[in-house]
Amino acid sequence: MSLARGFKAYCERAVATLRSELGVGAIDPIDMHALAEHLLIPVQSLLEVLTLSGTPRTDPLVEQIYGSVSAMTTFEGTLRSIIYNEEHSPLRHRSNMAHELAHALLQHPPDNCGLAPEQVKLHEAEAAHLGGVLMLSAQQARQIAAQRLSGEEASSRFHVSLEMLRYRLNVTGAKRVSSRNSQ
Repeated sequence: MSLARGFKAYCERAVATLRSELGVGAIDPIDMHALAEHLLIPVQSLLEVLTLSGTPRTDPLVEQIYGSVSAMTTFEGTLRSIIYNEEHSPLRHRSNMAHELAHALLQHPPDNCGLAPEQVKLHEAEAAHLGGVLMLSAQQARQIAAQRLSGEEASSRFHVSLEMLRYRLNVTGAKRVSSRNSQ
């Protein structure tokens, strides 16, 4: 799915503004729970929701939900809440949160509000891109490439999976620019 011209640059600028608002340095990872709090978006784990509802964790439907849900946004009118699967690894949890927060930042409506399938696909592509920038900006990617950090070191330092790291290094062109500058 093709993103609108200028969308990627917009995402980088929007994340830079958020970093400033949150008091997060340009090369520091963003705490997704702090961002949710800043955006006034309540966050709960699936377990917290189950406990409130009185539904046992061993319920077969609950097992199915845990197997298929990473994170989701729920709506009450225009107010959003994020529910996340606490059984996922910290890196995956951060990625799930970034994706849901990207939907919020882009003011995407619920999927079930009558949008055409192509519009839903576009919203998912936009959230995937902005979520990636929230996790690892182009500036951070360039720093990783310039410092020639190993994948494991960069993953640990920036709290991203190796897959997300490779993706962001490729999509930002940071690896290409770094190798050209070293020649």
